[in-house]
Amino acid sequence: MQMPPMQRVALAELLLASIDNEEEEIRQAWIGEVNERMKAAQDGSSTLLDFEALIS
Repeated sequence: MQMPPMQRVALAELLLASIDNEEEEIRQAWIGEVNERMKAAQDGSSTLLDFEALIS
């Protein structure tokens, strides 16, 4: 993928937010999870893996 990790996380958040067939509580939980993961990626407290390296 050519998209930087933070842009991929933001895209994932937008995609999750667009799902309107889930219960609101579940949807909000997923959005919260994405936000927590994005914060961890931004502050360096998580280890990001290169998807291309993983699948090759």
